[in-house]
Amino acid sequence: MVKIVLALVVVLMATVSPASAQAPAVEVQTATAVATWRSVVVGTHRGVGAVRDAFDRARIVIGDSADEILGRPAFSFAAEPYELSLVLRSVAELGFGERGATLAEIHSRAVRLGFELCPEEVGPQLRLQYRNQPVGEFLHLAMKPQRTYDGELTDFTLANTGAGLTLLGGSAQPDLVLAGNVTFVFVRPSVSVVGSREP
Repeated sequence: MVKIVLALVVVLMATVSPASAQAPAVEVQTATAVATWRSVVVGTHRGVGAVRDAFDRARIVIGDSADEILGRPAFSFAAEPYELSLVLRSVAELGFGERGATLAEIHSRAVRLGFELCPEEVGPQLRLQYRNQPVGEFLHLAMKPQRTYDGELTDFTLANTGAGLTLLGGSAQPDLVLAGNVTFVFVRPSVSVVGSREP
């Protein structure tokens, strides 16, 4: 079921209608001009086992690819809890229009505008902390891609499919083209140390 949902997500992300392709240009804003969408705290769980347990308790589904990269040795967790400010930007809002751009172009443009890619831990932590996600919303995490055991470059998507909250893993190939209406989560520069982590 998760693989079917993910296939639909890829189709939706890569598709744009002729009408929307002619939409007016969107004003491009730098990171300092964009308001914080919400904050997320990372470093609150001691590794992948604690994160998976938290997902089970919350009844949140983890897709196969997302779960695989979460458990890879290369996946890093913050040593101490700290807070990040997050912003949402669509591909069009980064200046590419509704026709979209490749993932590599999206990341590069965002960094030039002052945004930062999310640490990979933001994926599971944001999924655990963002419980009121509207039905039908899909948020693509701007992050350094992680490799599955088969070597596939993968990143996270947070979704509410109507059947529940999910954390999906999707293709993060640099030449993957994403439509202008795809929304990404970025970090606004600035961090602060908070609290303590869970056991």
